[in-house]
Amino acid sequence: MAKASSDTRSLRINTTFVESPADGKLPASAAYAYSAGGRLLASAEVDAKSGHANLQLPTSSEPTGVRVLVGPALPRGEEPDLEELLRRGAVERHLRVEPRGELSALEFEIFPDIWHCWLLGLCVVKGTVLKRIVRDGIPVDFPVCHATVDIYEVDPFYLILPKLPPLVIDRLREVITGRIPPIPEPLPDPFPEPVPPIPPIPEPDPPPFRTFAAKTSAQRSASTHRVDAEAIEALHAASGTGALRFAAISGSDLAFRQALIEHAVLIRPILCWLFPRFVTMQRIRTVTTDDCGHFRALIFKGCHNHDQPDLYFKVRQRIFGFFDVVIYAPTPIACHTWWNYTCGSEVTLHVTHPLAITCRPCPPIIAGDNWVLFMAIGNHPLSLIHGTGQSLIPATTATNRGLTSGLAPWGGTLRPRLEFDNALRESLGVKYYRLSWKRNAEADSDYKPLVGDIARHYAHMVGTDLVLDAYPLGPNTVGGNGGLFEIPPAVPPLGQWSLPDVVADTASGIFNSPAGDGTPLLDGKIQIRVELFDNAGAAVNIAAKGIRYFVPTSTDLSGTVHTVDASVPGLNLVVGNTMVITLHINNEACNAGIAAPSIGGATADPCCGVLEYGPGDTVTMPWTASHPHGYATYGFGVVRGTQGVFSSSGAVAGGSFSATRTVYQLMNDNLPPGCAEGGCTVAGFSENLHVYAMATDGWSRQSQYDDGDVRAFVLAPTA
Repeated sequence: MAKASSDTRSLRINTTFVESPADGKLPASAAYAYSAGGRLLASAEVDAKSGHANLQLPTSSEPTGVRVLVGPALPRGEEPDLEELLRRGAVERHLRVEPRGELSALEFEIFPDIWHCWLLGLCVVKGTVLKRIVRDGIPVDFPVCHATVDIYEVDPFYLILPKLPPLVIDRLREVITGRIPPIPEPLPDPFPEPVPPIPPIPEPDPPPFRTFAAKTSAQRSASTHRVDAEAIEALHAASGTGALRFAAISGSDLAFRQALIEHAVLIRPILCWLFPRFVTMQRIRTVTTDDCGHFRALIFKGCHNHDQPDLYFKVRQRIFGFFDVVIYAPTPIACHTWWNYTCGSEVTLHVTHPLAITCRPCPPIIAGDNWVLFMAIGNHPLSLIHGTGQSLIPATTATNRGLTSGLAPWGGTLRPRLEFDNALRESLGVKYYRLSWKRNAEADSDYKPLVGDIARHYAHMVGTDLVLDAYPLGPNTVGGNGGLFEIPPAVPPLGQWSLPDVVADTASGIFNSPAGDGTPLLDGKIQIRVELFDNAGAAVNIAAKGIRYFVPTSTDLSGTVHTVDASVPGLNLVVGNTMVITLHINNEACNAGIAAPSIGGATADPCCGVLEYGPGDTVTMPWTASHPHGYATYGFGVVRGTQGVFSSSGAVAGGSFSATRTVYQLMNDNLPPGCAEGGCTVAGFSENLHVYAMATDGWSRQSQYDDGDVRAFVLAPTA
């Protein structure tokens, strides 16, 4: 027996693994000692060859009880937790410890069903935490770095079900037999706003619980990790037949509960929507996201749970350096649990909390060596702009050059976005870039530099606090050249790059297009030029240094970005040592007007808005929706009381529009429940017109240039 110090005594643990394999492949194990109150007293690894371990127990002045466990060894740095060890299948012995005398060795026999669980019960959980930001309907994902992810195991359904009271069981019978109707879907909007003219960038792949294409309702429900409206639909489609319905109608309470366990996939949606409070969980692991928002953890599935783990996630982040904020903890828990999680599969957690701090995206850029990538204007990639998108070359003309693929112009404050190969700074001595602009008809000598302040933020730890600091990039004057911006270094002075403001922290320059150079840019094409400068501020010869300019071919900037050389035929964007792109700017306002409705030659009374009608009459409703250069769409609708009875939308084209509807149609279309057809002889109407400017800054449509009009009238029979 090992010699103990004066204030501790040694307890020898002898462990035997029954039916241990000949190759000696056994799980790493350890011995743990806890006080009767659950406080950890000592721990020691069990020798893999001899099965021995020595625990140094503190001495006490009176008899006490000690709980001794042999269980799987925990990952380095993980604090032993009594409840977690028992969940992992640790074998426990209770020991009475006297104040004096030696402690007899404890013998542990670990049977195969237990040590096999220690060996095979590990599960890798990995995922990414992203903050989804939506600008004008366009979703953009940025990684949430240095956040704490708490992983919880939700009790499996066969443990939850016995906890449900009889009242809930009876309620489940009613749902399955159809006595409680399905949960109603939201009613569609009878008068929706026209779709914005800017084509959305494709969303990233949806989470696994939304992969429902080409599947039956039952298959869709069976494949879900989390619960959503389609899982609810699958429940109602599948619960009406088979053994589950039979058990609900005729089975005893015990038989029905067993049927529910066998159809757990179908029952989870009901728990989600009707009985969420009956779900319980236990935290089993805590990890931290890296610079790209990724996390990875090794969990133990538990020896008492033979099902796949059911996992729930919370995310916390230290904000402003002094307090923790829970930035992701969706409820109800049952609706956001990853049921039957497949070990090693990817979990994507989308955070929407306004205080969540993001980092720079981590997509790999495929562009070879020594590249400069003109990525986007705002969040609109150059691949979706006529003149800079390779796939748009066949459709590009002198007229649409500089417009988006949806033929929208640019307006407001534009923020060009560039990315640079680290080798430019680190190996080639190229430290600065300059962005400048000119009107299409101006000479090259008229290029004017963009001079708005540009900075990058970085997050770093000060003690236990996460702190944000700014790294200014410019503008600078170096070697007699002004308007120069520093190419961001690969890593900041401390910590990692962060994006507290994704608009500002991804911008490489700022161009206030309404102000221009003092003369407003209302409509016309401009050129934006990129130049490179070395450490001393001298212009760079790109051919001598092997530098090439690129534009993206990818339309999704949240994944791997594929590129093409900007000098290829059809693009021809490289001019000498510079790269030049064309944008079509438009900062003009829309115009909306509704003229008086009429029947025959008579118009609605301008004082009271009354329009008299006779049998079989038709109402003409004219309106004007225009834009000086046609860069707008419109939406027009007529509402009777609270119901929409007519709508029209589309491009403004020539600007003059008119619609005709019979009085009968206006009086009877889309009647609300309880209203009899032909019941109205007098009714009030509202005409609503909105004209939407198509101009975009790459993040959002420039709605400040919109216009609208409203007009009311009453239809009444001729006296």
